[in-house]
Amino acid sequence: MNIKGKLGILLTTSPDSGNTHTVVRLTEAALSAGVAVEMFLMCDGVYHLREPRLAELSAKGAKVVVCAHNAIERKVERGDFVHWGSQHDLAMLINESDRFLSFN
Repeated sequence: MNIKGKLGILLTTSPDSGNTHTVVRLTEAALSAGVAVEMFLMCDGVYHLREPRLAELSAKGAKVVVCAHNAIERKVERGDFVHWGSQHDLAMLINESDRFLSFN
């Protein structure tokens, strides 16, 4: 598959936010179009580690990185599908993305 750019997504809201549905659908559409997707979870977004749909997106090729500091603060367990990261990873994601979307 030819990769057609990279979409970066920052998700800071909890799974009960309407942002979850939007991010899931957007990620599915981007992956289907051959776009690489990387999302960074921080603040209450770390609760998505308990969200099965993110594990499914990871299995489809999306890279999921979580702010380790925020996850530890909120006592959220590290999932098998997630990369433990930091604000440095977020800065790199912003720099490397062709498009970057923030859901706050």
